[in-house]
Amino acid sequence: MRQTIKVLTTHGPVSRRTIRILIPILFAVLFFILPAPKGLEVQAWKLFGIFAGTILMLMLQGLPEASAIFVGVTAAGLFVVPIKDVLVGYTDTTLWLIVVAIMMSLGFRKSGLTKRVGLILIKAFGKSSLGLGYVLGVTDLMLATSIPGAPARVGGLVYPLAQGIFEVVGSKPYQNPRRLGAYLTVLLYMMDMVAGSLFLTGMGPNILSVKLASQILGVEVTWGLWTLAAVPGFLVFILVPIIVYIMYPPELVSVKEVREMACVQLKTLGPVTKREIIVGLTFLLCLVLWATSSMTQIDTTLVAFLGVTIMLLTDVIQWQDIAESKETWGILIWFGGIIGLSSALVKQGFFGWLTNIMKDALPQDIGMFATFVIIALLAIIPHYFFPSLVGYVVTFAPVIFSFVAVTGAPVYPATFLVAFLMVISSTLTHYGNGLGPLLMSTGYVEKITWWKIGFTVTLLSTVVYLTIGLAYWKVIGFW
Repeated sequence: MRQTIKVLTTHGPVSRRTIRILIPILFAVLFFILPAPKGLEVQAWKLFGIFAGTILMLMLQGLPEASAIFVGVTAAGLFVVPIKDVLVGYTDTTLWLIVVAIMMSLGFRKSGLTKRVGLILIKAFGKSSLGLGYVLGVTDLMLATSIPGAPARVGGLVYPLAQGIFEVVGSKPYQNPRRLGAYLTVLLYMMDMVAGSLFLTGMGPNILSVKLASQILGVEVTWGLWTLAAVPGFLVFILVPIIVYIMYPPELVSVKEVREMACVQLKTLGPVTKREIIVGLTFLLCLVLWATSSMTQIDTTLVAFLGVTIMLLTDVIQWQDIAESKETWGILIWFGGIIGLSSALVKQGFFGWLTNIMKDALPQDIGMFATFVIIALLAIIPHYFFPSLVGYVVTFAPVIFSFVAVTGAPVYPATFLVAFLMVISSTLTHYGNGLGPLLMSTGYVEKITWWKIGFTVTLLSTVVYLTIGLAYWKVIGFW
């Protein structure tokens, strides 16, 4: 009896995993059996089947993201197109911007600079619960300029700082959660999604959105141009702590003991170290070069390489740190593969065909503002069904950009509207981004509250971009 139970227990998870792998494969095979639609080449149809099957595998999570993409790249090269047409994604400079930016983040972690800056901000401005929210959010905002991953920024750097605050005030998941822990937990997620939308390097999928928009709409977006376009989003960032405070107020208002804790920990850290100074100066140098790249003509990816080079030469980080960073190499594999597959689809004429199909189905004379509203809704609503921001962008961004192409909407405002709202709509659920499950698992916040606050933040962002955003983009000459 015990042996039988053991066998069932052992093989149950394996069989479920096998099913989650087989379903995407069989789905892709259908495209090799069914005839291609009229006007679309057979090779493009088969390649899209592999692309769609790969995305389905990402959604079902039968394999880790990097493994799923590796399978997709292999299948595309084996059955449809020359492998070089897919591997071109790994030579893309936008991919390497993200990969090298993650390498830079290792220096932030090792040096301890982030913790020191956070404690200094708490000591200076952490007089109230609302003030603490702004302090931690601004810390995350600064990191978003160069660390393109929410779990790395908040999960690895900012939230541990917040947990130290919870300990000081005695706020635990099952003991006084509403004292402070619940408020700051849900707030940090909401602020991080907004912060991640404000910089090209704020989220990995931002780079993917830009690449897809370039392929389909012909737009060219630099780091500085992205941030310039995101100015209305800073208003949202400022308003989010107030909204969360009203909807889900903490029991503590004054947090003087937290400031005392920050003072004690700063003394424990001692004077600023050489590593912290080097990391701080490197960060400022990269920030300036990214912001002025349109004037200096220095490639933004080269700037990231320069930052890592400085950290390597000054021994802030070693190659061993980079070699052991699973996140870095995982991003390289799946991001390069996704870009390569989408590039191959462009080369095969798939998105041109999709654009023509949507053009024929589009109602006429719906008005420009109505078009922008539809674009915004397309960027938001499907996110309820996606547990991965990457999978969401990969799946829907090409469709929405194809829709933009046939509507005649100004391409730059439409591109930014889609890119910003796709990231911010991660707030709609607790699984819309990899950071969500991490924070939800702490047990501080109930799901219904999370979803209500996320809906409000997404609605606010949408209204701001459809009003102030469109007017602002008009003034600065985007359309």
